[in-house]
Amino acid sequence: MALNGGFNNTLDEKGRVSFPARLKNGFSGDVLVITRGIEKCLYLFPPLEWKDFEEKLENPAAMSKDWRKMQRHFLGWATETEIDKSGRLAIPQSLREYAALGRNVIVMGLGKRIEIWDAALYKTAQGENDDSLEDIAERYGLVF
Repeated sequence: MALNGGFNNTLDEKGRVSFPARLKNGFSGDVLVITRGIEKCLYLFPPLEWKDFEEKLENPAAMSKDWRKMQRHFLGWATETEIDKSGRLAIPQSLREYAALGRNVIVMGLGKRIEIWDAALYKTAQGENDDSLEDIAERYGLVF
């Protein structure tokens, strides 16, 4: 099952967010790997998806300076986190700071990964993208 859907949520004072049950149905177990994403959001992966992503970043043939920079960004900040018995996911302080997470957050399933955004930053990022979404879709052959 794919991890799809967007959810408005809140971060509590301890840095936990209620994990959407609909996304939880997209993988087995209670453990996820969380790391820095691109565009000041966080990426969460179920363990099997993380393994695939990690293997792509460990490509020994691509050890350029840029590749090492990507490894540091994604692998260097990755940590396992667990959905607790109350259905909450704890987000480490360093990652909350990176993504500038405030009280209101967006939790969004995007197929094989989940993103967590500060709600205001997400709105700004989407506003920047909305103007060119049609052009992007056309460029990748997604014209409807």
